[in-house]
Amino acid sequence: MQRIKMARLLPILLAMFISACVTAGKHDTDALHSLDFGPVETLRVCLLVDEGITEQSARTLFEKMSDELSIFDLEVEIPWVRPWKRPAFLMNGIIEEVALRPLEAPCDRLMAVVGRHVGDFLISWFAPEILGAVETNTHTRGYVVGKSVTFNQLLQRPSDVAVHESYHLLGCIHGRSLRECYPYILELKRMARASREGGNDFFPGISLDRKPITSREATDEIIRAAVGRSE
Repeated sequence: MQRIKMARLLPILLAMFISACVTAGKHDTDALHSLDFGPVETLRVCLLVDEGITEQSARTLFEKMSDELSIFDLEVEIPWVRPWKRPAFLMNGIIEEVALRPLEAPCDRLMAVVGRHVGDFLISWFAPEILGAVETNTHTRGYVVGKSVTFNQLLQRPSDVAVHESYHLLGCIHGRSLRECYPYILELKRMARASREGGNDFFPGISLDRKPITSREATDEIIRAAVGRSE
């Protein structure tokens, strides 16, 4: 497969580096309790699991995500878990491969759970580790590292990273507080419900310019265009 030029991946890669280094923010309890997030909606996250990661451990990892998002009356469902082999050593190769995969029904999001090997331990002493990432063109694909083998992961466990990335899957950006994200989540839930009732069962993505993306096919097209793979 022809490699995607780094310049074309820059918007994705820059966001990935930042997301591994800072927080999505803390909850504003007063603001959170003042909002009614409406009926329970479901976010379906399909999983690709690397060698050395069991299906059960991957599901357990994303149960933490479900626990976190339950405060918004949002359930995380895992329609399927499939074996997957890590396509590259570094983050850019991993996110490239996952981002370019079609988002197939019934998945609303696609996440890879990355395994570990000795090279990860060695490189962690010389460069920042990217323990999780979500592409920012549609906020529908990403990955988390599923095993703790390096010093960085003593500070940020895989479950913590999964929770962090769950907010990026909802289009949240980095900041001190999650307060600004609450209206986005509320609106996404409203749109998901309206779409489902209209026969389009898809939990919307979020574009770079903060616009809702209302179909799986649209997310595929946006990502292909962003990396120069338009058909």
